[in-house]
Amino acid sequence: MKGPVVMPPKVLIMIPAYNEEEAVGEVVKSTRALFSKFDVVVIDDGSEDRTVEKAKEAGADVVSLPFHCGGSIAIQTGYSLAANSGYDYVVKVDGDGQHRPEDVSKLLNPLISDEADITVGSRYLNTENSDDSAVKTGGRFFSSTLVSMLRKMEITDITSGMRAWSRKAIDVLLPVYMERKFIEDSVFWVAETLLASKLGLRMKEVSISVLPRKCGTSKSFSKSKMLMYPLRLLTTLLQEVVA
Repeated sequence: MKGPVVMPPKVLIMIPAYNEEEAVGEVVKSTRALFSKFDVVVIDDGSEDRTVEKAKEAGADVVSLPFHCGGSIAIQTGYSLAANSGYDYVVKVDGDGQHRPEDVSKLLNPLISDEADITVGSRYLNTENSDDSAVKTGGRFFSSTLVSMLRKMEITDITSGMRAWSRKAIDVLLPVYMERKFIEDSVFWVAETLLASKLGLRMKEVSISVLPRKCGTSKSFSKSKMLMYPLRLLTTLLQEVVA
């Protein structure tokens, strides 16, 4: 007598991208080569170059926002797509080539084994990651330490954008985002980490490697955003911790 048929998990790999024509094609190809059974969708954040063309040529589906909305809106668009399409798990990989598709499995395993609802890729659990500037490293250390103390949780890389979510996490987070005002890109992951903790979602860090950016510049951490980051961080902490 045959047992019940176990269906494989339905996984969405979302790749937010804004003006990443030089990198997004290779990111899509590498991801699809490793995970041919997963769906790969590029969330185009109103790019003005050939990002959409390169993503489609590489084999990804593309969802295009009508204009440049910012990374936080692109990510929430991915959440909505996942919720509406019934995905079991969602993984985010950046379109700039800094995240290694090989690390996707590391993020998924704790979710599939029900050890966590959200996984966060930490570059600081891997001593080989040393390409960031002292300013960026210091900012990440400061924000991670402060949040760890305030929320009584241990997290080493709170600004990491290589993350994965279970269906439960998406279902819990998405309604809150639908009611909230815009969250500035540079503090989005801080805000989400605090929100997830308050909502009782289990988080787990896994070690990942982050590659140097080969082309273009960071969209979330421009010089002006980095100067404003301490103020935005403190405002975010007050909003999320005190509320």
